[in-house]
Amino acid sequence: MDEYMDLGDIADEWGVEPGTVRRYHHDGRLPEADAVIGLNARRRKYGWLPDTIAQAQRPGQGARTDLHKPTELS
Repeated sequence: MDEYMDLGDIADEWGVEPGTVRRYHHDGRLPEADAVIGLNARRRKYGWLPDTIAQAQRPGQGARTDLHKPTELS
């Protein structure tokens, strides 16, 4: 039997709040779910294989470029 990660599991894996991952899912910034449970659209549960999440690039603000001082040219 395959084991799937839910939104809470993904939040734990990425070290973010569950609400953050719910927003990523709502905004379409997560990969397509590997499994969907339930026929009622309002009560569906989504699941992702751990490999799917491991290969996904976590959405976020990106790198902070203001932390590095520019080098001086001589």
